Amino acid sequence: MASVSFFTRGKVENKISTIWVRLRDKGVDVKVPLPHLKCKPKDWKNGKCVISSRNVNNELVELNIELIRLETKIISDYTNYKPEIDLKGWLEVTVSPQKAISEMNEPQSDNILLFIDDYISLKKDVVSESTIKKANVVKQLIKRYCEDLRARKKTFKHLKFSDLDNSFRVDFEKYCLRENYKTSTTYRNLKFLKMICKVAESLDIQVHKHAFLWKFDIEKASRNVPKSVYLTFDELDKIERTEMPSEYLDNARDWLLIACYTGQRVSDYLRFNSSMVVQDDENQSYIEFNQVKTGTKMQIPLLQKVQNILLKRGGEFPRKISDVNLNLYIKDVCELATIDEVLYNGKVMTIEREGLPRITRKVFGNYPKYQLVTSHIGRKSFATNFYEKIPITYLLNFTGHKTERQLLTYISKTDVEKAKSTAKIFKSLGF
Repeated sequence: MASVSFFTRGKVENKISTIWVRLRDKGVDVKVPLPHLKCKPKDWKNGKCVISSRNVNNELVELNIELIRLETKIISDYTNYKPEIDLKGWLEVTVSPQKAISEMNEPQSDNILLFIDDYISLKKDVVSESTIKKANVVKQLIKRYCEDLRARKKTFKHLKFSDLDNSFRVDFEKYCLRENYKTSTTYRNLKFLKMICKVAESLDIQVHKHAFLWKFDIEKASRNVPKSVYLTFDELDKIERTEMPSEYLDNARDWLLIACYTGQRVSDYLRFNSSMVVQDDENQSYIEFNQVKTGTKMQIPLLQKVQNILLKRGGEFPRKISDVNLNLYIKDVCELATIDEVLYNGKVMTIEREGLPRITRKVFGNYPKYQLVTSHIGRKSFATNFYEKIPITYLLNFTGHKTERQLLTYISKTDVEKAKSTAKIFKSLGF
């Protein structure tokens, strides 16, 4: 459940300090300042201003009332909008709409595509590259929808915020269905539109009232979606023992094993090199690096499996390879190792359509596991294999996740597998 708290960063008791707001939920932890709200650290305790019964300070009373109002507004809007892209930007607009107006001080267009361009331009230096990429993906989908609508309705020129009524939503969902998008993907794009509507409204652009009332049945959208695929310890041993017929597959196999025994993202582990390896006074080897996505400074021990690969390669990591080629090669690696359990899941495929352009979509069906392996499987495998084997605190230190909730999204064990693991733990304790 989402929660909102307030805090100050000031240390000098009598010096005015800006109040900050923090929003937390499953996989969400964002903080932004409230420039218009300030308090002295000596007057601040447990997320609000301390008011003496002997000396009631009306300014502090009003400040506390404003904090309560903001908390209610944030929780209400977050529950209704469920933003997924640029959460920090959404929170800034929610608590301080005037900030968005001052940043986008030129008259804004009611053309949604042009507005999204302005929004991306404004945010490109303050949010992660992946966030901008997601926003661009949504923009391109809306652009294709507009082209389709223009072909069906000759009088249609461009999509405006005032067009976003319930009829638009029905038509947009039908278009996405024809284009083979999953319901959850369609909902994610509509949620982005709903978030953009809030920014537009703060800039006095007319937005159709229906857009603010859209609800999304996330449970329905995600029902029957398969769990993530991961490689078990037994499967990793098979991969390690299988002789590869060529150097490039041997190279890819070693990167796959490194991924599965370090638990890092592909953007991080493909950068590993011997200069990042350090040793302590007990001769334990670690690798030090900054995570690309979060900037978090990491120092994780090199497990024996990884050290064996370095020993095999004269102290060096495998030859550099692109993540695109890695995704291709590790499927061949796993096929050679007979990682061929048939699973119901999705894989990206190009779909031919009569009279229409080809499209690329994730198509769900029954596939051998080796066809479902991607460069991200290492992080999922590490989290799943070591979950319940080492304390969560140590697992978090390894993966770099901030909370246990974030980590649990990577755990791919079924309820039956979890029950078996739990039984083994109690049995090892003698119960």
